[in-house]
Formats: sequence, structure tokens, C-alpha cells
Amino acid sequence: MHIKELILQTNSLHRTRLFYHKTLELNVVNETEEFISFKAGNTTLTFKETHEDKPFYHFAFNIVNNKFSDSFEGINNKLDILPAEDGLMIAGYNNWNAQSFYFHDNNGNILEFIVRFDLPYYSSENFSSDCITEISEIGIVTNNVDQTAQEIQQQYNIPFFKYGPRLADFIAMGDNHGLLLISQAKRGWVPTNRQAQHFPVTVVTDDQTMQL
Repeated sequence: MHIKELILQTNSLHRTRLFYHKTLELNVVNETEEFISFKAGNTTLTFKETHEDKPFYHFAFNIVNNKFSDSFEGINNKLDILPAEDGLMIAGYNNWNAQSFYFHDNNGNILEFIVRFDLPYYSSENFSSDCITEISEIGIVTNNVDQTAQEIQQQYNIPFFKYGPRLADFIAMGDNHGLLLISQAKRGWVPTNRQAQHFPVTVVTDDQTMQL
């Protein structure tokens, strides 16, 4: 599943613009008084302004495999890396053949840079935002994980991720290019353990739009 566009909400388009354009160095591809869109590899990341409760999300960017150390150094020079398990800065996911690190954006969202070694992503260029290949994960928060996952499978034909997990409070759906992480409300997001909350998410793929 390729996430062509991910649409989220923010309380501040101005601060969001500064973070994603100046700090992460993502190019702005569209902008109005109501929304702003950035190029994140093959994904368009769009934030719409809201005046409701401050939205909070978890999402991840795939990074080319041979630039993970450079990406860590680049982000660490600008932002605070969030400690993962046992205080380590880098998290390893053996079942997924992946490793990642986490940091906050201006909205308090948990962002993740992840390399998935099963994907043939490499670059001969110096590290830059061009080493982001796509947005590969978005957290979807619900009061009933299994029911929501079943509905997504039936309505949108999204498979359960072959590497799992499929738990009572957390289910991964999709593939290495794009995953929906279905989380129980109030379950703690890795690595901060901040309780998951539901806010509107729109995921656009090659052939459909999911309002989640």
C-alpha cells in the first residue's frame, strides 16, 4: 500500500510550516490560508488548520537504507531524539527487519524515521530530505481495535501486515510501503507512552481515499 497523501490537522499552520520546511527541509508543494502540503518522497503530507482540541498523531517516514546513520546525525543536530527502549536512541524491530528513531514535531506529534531492510532503497547522494522515500506509517486510534481493523479490511481491502502484530490493543495493516497502525485509545505510543487519542486522518492511496 502506497500512501500518496496523508492529511492531518494542526492548530498552527505557521509553526507547522516552519518545522517541516525549515527544520526537516521538506519542499512546500501547495499552500493556502487553510492548509499546507509538503513533499515527503512519494507522499504528500498535508496539514489542515483546526481550532478544535490540539491534534496529536504518530507517523513514520521511510528512509533509504544506507543513510540511516546520517539521518540520525542530521536530526540529532537540530532536535532532541526521544529515548527508545532501555534508554537507547535507536529502536530495533527484528520481526520487521527494521530500525528507527523518534522525535517530536512542533505539534507534539511523534515522528519516526525508519529503515526497512527488505526494501531496496539506497542513495549515492549526501543525506537530505530527498532520502525520505515515503510516509510509511500512520496511527489510527479507536475504541475497538479488532472491529475497526475488520471494517478497514472489508471496506478498503487492506490486508493485515504479514509480520504482525495482531493484538487485542494493536494491529498493523498494510505492507512495508504503507502501514495503518490500529491502536486502542489511551494505549501508550512508543517511545513516550503518551496515550493515543483519536483525531481525523485521511489516507489517500493509488486507488482510494480512506477517512479514518
